[in-house]
Amino acid sequence: MTTKMSADRSLHGLSNGLALQNNGAKPSSPATVCSDSIRALINRVLPKVNEWREHLTVSIGRATELTGLKDTQIRYFEELYRQDRAAAAHPGTTRSYSLADLRRLAVFAELLKEGYRPAQATEIVRSFADIIDQSAAYTIVDALHREGDAITDGFLLSRLASQIIFAAQRELRERLPDAQIITMFLVERHIDASSTAELERIGKDLAAHPQDVLVAVDRAAVVGETLDSSESVWNDDESSIVLFYSRDPWIVPVPNDAQFCCYRPPSAPDATVVFMVQSAAQGALPANLTVTTPARDHLLDWMVRMCRAIFPEFRQATRTHNYRYRSDGYRLAHTRETLNRLMYRVRDLIFGDDADASMACLLLPDDLYKPAYLSILAHAGYPDEVARRARLSLYGEGDGLSGRAFNEREPFLTRDAAHDMRVFGAQDERCQVALAVPLLSHWDTHPFGVLYLASQRPASTLLSETAFVALVFGNILSELLGRWWLTRLRRKHDDLLHTYVAEYVRWFDGMDMHGPEFHKGLQQIEQIWDRITATISNAGNARAVIERLSRQYVTLAVLDIDRSRRRHRGDEPFLLAAQRHVHQAITQILPGVQGYWFKNDHTLLVLDGCTLEEAIVLVRRIASRVQMVPVVVAGRTERTTITISAALKSLSYQELYDLSHNDRNALRASLTTIIETIHEQTRGCERMLKVFQNGGWEKV
Repeated sequence: MTTKMSADRSLHGLSNGLALQNNGAKPSSPATVCSDSIRALINRVLPKVNEWREHLTVSIGRATELTGLKDTQIRYFEELYRQDRAAAAHPGTTRSYSLADLRRLAVFAELLKEGYRPAQATEIVRSFADIIDQSAAYTIVDALHREGDAITDGFLLSRLASQIIFAAQRELRERLPDAQIITMFLVERHIDASSTAELERIGKDLAAHPQDVLVAVDRAAVVGETLDSSESVWNDDESSIVLFYSRDPWIVPVPNDAQFCCYRPPSAPDATVVFMVQSAAQGALPANLTVTTPARDHLLDWMVRMCRAIFPEFRQATRTHNYRYRSDGYRLAHTRETLNRLMYRVRDLIFGDDADASMACLLLPDDLYKPAYLSILAHAGYPDEVARRARLSLYGEGDGLSGRAFNEREPFLTRDAAHDMRVFGAQDERCQVALAVPLLSHWDTHPFGVLYLASQRPASTLLSETAFVALVFGNILSELLGRWWLTRLRRKHDDLLHTYVAEYVRWFDGMDMHGPEFHKGLQQIEQIWDRITATISNAGNARAVIERLSRQYVTLAVLDIDRSRRRHRGDEPFLLAAQRHVHQAITQILPGVQGYWFKNDHTLLVLDGCTLEEAIVLVRRIASRVQMVPVVVAGRTERTTITISAALKSLSYQELYDLSHNDRNALRASLTTIIETIHEQTRGCERMLKVFQNGGWEKV
């Protein structure tokens, strides 16, 4: 555990602690200890210490290397400093030192070099602890730089932490479907728990004293929030990961049904991620999370390394603050509550004495791609049950002033709404003066929402100057809601990426002409060649074997998705969805046959034991299945029909053997040329099947 060098932040001990016999050392009188010289010494030492930021915690051996002190000097300093061991430490625990500890040790070491005795140097370190902890941040420029770093690093850390939690949770749910990670601790030490009971003890210790560690919690699980889906037209995952870093022991609650699981990143054996998990299956959670999906394991390992790289900078930037947090995004319930309060303030400021007879509300579309209606997210002045049920259609001109403003992407103001014929549905709004301001993301795109202000009193003035203020304020709301929309979009895309992790990796494998998928296809053909070569080598009657091999065939088929370059909007790449669709058709028609993707939209089929005529029948069945069932693209309501073309070439076993009798490189070169020739026959084709027969390529 990190040692605690908690200082008495006053200068009271300076006059008492330095009144010692120095025997030739630096004078001990307070009057002779120059505050400016000590500050200059601190400013000289700490920039060098800042270069050690990548070390979150170090052993005493590493501390001696960095500071130049002997281990006995470090221990003596701790004793003089009245050092208490960390509360969570256990007998036999190895001492570890944080960056704050190293700062004090470095100043202590420099004071010894200046001629101060250990007791004097220790008292000076204690007296100037505030300055040492804050480093040399004396100017507002430095403070602003650090604040910017804290905002950026905190944002990145919260996103990285959420990705670690989401990826680990998906891995756990393949074994425990109801597993819910509610807290994550990133610990800068190796934890080797031999049992779940031991890990539970370690996890509870971390939750009780999460000091100087990175902590991420699921806000809803910790606070106990629930979401009433009946009140929301947005049914996405509303979870929110909140990142904490604290130098004080802010206790993380541990539910009665909590279990613990740890993950050790392969590239960082000196770090451990401890997860607090809720699951009804008590005792079924493994103590150590072994990630079975290679791509997910690589993702987790990389994300943890990124956290470890950024966390020291975040710690340094926030050193003057007792605790910091950065949220992954707020749940809809929290957003609505906050914006409701904002709408009341806006209504009071806009309408003044007429506020009680006026309304302010924030309307959001059900979708940014193809919005169908507006719903009220937050409001002031409507009954809650009316606000929950309100739906303004966006078809045609759109319902009411808000629908029109959304569709036209322009603000609309009327001081005689009841008789204004430009306003569709004005009577239903029952207002006399009204203003609708679209919250624009861009003039050529759908707005993020609409700010609507109205009053039922004709005496209420809604001046043009006030409308302009609302327009500017709408820009601020645009950024606020834009972040909310982007958070929802990111979460949907995160879910898609984590769901199809294997397919995305395979998609990348098949992007090149001669990528990993292409070479896997060559390996399958090579295995057939190995079998043929072994048969011939072991044959007693070579002529009979060769005659038999000339009547056995392997057919190579290349399938091409027609017009794959068309643009299709959705949450996932259209080509990936099309590839998945073709793969499903191959699996249904040819169970156990692997399709090898290459050149982005082509797949190679190795049909072992199939004659050309048999292969034509199978490929036609695949093409029919592909065309008959529409492609489903995540994030799209429409379904698209695609078609494929194909080219086929059969080789007898004898012809395959004759490509090369003993040179594998020559065999691979010949096979590559053959497959490239087959691939060329699919160019410029649509719903076409070509075969190589009678010495040339023919359409069938």
